[in-house]
Amino acid sequence: MAMLIPEAWSGNPDMDEEKRAFYEYHASLMEPWDGPAAIAFTDGRVIGATLDRNGLRPGRYIVTKDDLVVLASEAGVIEVPAEDICKKGRLRPGRMFLVDTVQQRIISDTEIKKQLSGRQPYAEWLKEQQVTIDMLPEPPRVIASNPETLLRRQRASGYSEEDLRILLAPMGAKGEEPIGSMGTDVPLACLSDRPQSLFNYFKQLFAQVTNPPIDPIREEMVMSLISYIGTERKHSG
Repeated sequence: MAMLIPEAWSGNPDMDEEKRAFYEYHASLMEPWDGPAAIAFTDGRVIGATLDRNGLRPGRYIVTKDDLVVLASEAGVIEVPAEDICKKGRLRPGRMFLVDTVQQRIISDTEIKKQLSGRQPYAEWLKEQQVTIDMLPEPPRVIASNPETLLRRQRASGYSEEDLRILLAPMGAKGEEPIGSMGTDVPLACLSDRPQSLFNYFKQLFAQVTNPPIDPIREEMVMSLISYIGTERKHSG
């Protein structure tokens, strides 16, 4: 669960280095699911819940004096007299709430993450195996652009006036990400009477919502723009 829904580690200067290495290593193995989500899980022995890094889903819990643990999205889903409650709280962004039914105790998030990050020498593995951009060799030669064949190459690659004006121009002029609508009202490639590139024949249908909207600049503590390139695979050592 820590690998699937990680904490916000890349922009947190106060995080323990071993825990940071744990998250960074596993980011190369699995695409993180950063929410919004509150997930409950169990393996038959432990049962718990974890919250996404932004804390966009609620999670409240109580522990009674007779060792009953109740966790739900809202407080008060089960009526428990106040005098019977010995502890109560809420799930925090990226944190985990865990009950070990064999040890009969609640394991803190700090203990969980310390145990996970101490299982393997993740920091050493990163140092030995991770290749960053500044470690790459200089290219033997740089192929310059040829303005005389530019238009022909653009046509061959399927570029349109819209691609140049809306997508490439903002990126080249200001170094900004192009902004457009999530919706599309153009015909499917198989129904269009105009030449289409091969890629336009493949479409993905999906629904996406962020509520409330997330700002990667003002909320850089919980947002990461890091991208890993290469094959996702396990450590062989």
